[in-house]
Amino acid sequence: MFIKKIKYFYFIENFNLKELEKIKKNQNLHIIYYYTKDSNFKDILSLQSYSKKNRIKFYISNYSQKFSNIKVSGIHIPSTNKKMIFNLKNGFEIIGTAHNQIEFYIKKNQGCNIIFLSPVFKTQKYSDNKILGINRFKLMSKYWKIPILALGGIKEKNYNNLGNLKIEGIGSASYFK
Repeated sequence: MFIKKIKYFYFIENFNLKELEKIKKNQNLHIIYYYTKDSNFKDILSLQSYSKKNRIKFYISNYSQKFSNIKVSGIHIPSTNKKMIFNLKNGFEIIGTAHNQIEFYIKKNQGCNIIFLSPVFKTQKYSDNKILGINRFKLMSKYWKIPILALGGIKEKNYNNLGNLKIEGIGSASYFK
C-alpha cells in the first residue's frame, strides 16, 4: 500500500532485480544502499544504473570518497557516524538518522537536509523500551524545523498510525518486500 504524497525510502544491502521490479511502479520510491565492509562494488554500479534507467533517486549510506565518481542523488549518514563529511558536490541531498535529540543536533551540524527519526515501532534490533511510538515521536520532532522521515518497524498493520505524524516519508528495509 502506497500513499502518493509521501516519499518511500527502501534500504537495501544487495542488488536484487526481482525485488526491485515488484516495487518500481511507485513514483515516490528512493533507494538507499547500505554500504558495509562486505558490500559488493558491482551492486553499487548495478543499482546506480537501474536507478538512472527507472528514474529512481539513489543514495549511498556510509559514504566515502571512493564513491565520488558514482552519480548518486545524495548520501545517508547513519546515527553511528558522528564525523563531519566534507568535499561533497553541490546539490547533494544529505539524509541522517537520529534516535534522540543529541543525535538530531549532530545530524543538523553535519548538514543533513532530511532526518530519519527512529525507531517508531518495535523491531528485532530495538526492544519495547527503546521504541519511540507515535506520541514520543510527535513530542521529539515537534520543534524540528527540518523535514522528518519515520523509520523502524513499519509494517502493514501499523502503517495507518503514521497518518497522525507530520512526516515527509518513511524508510524501511522490510515493508516493501
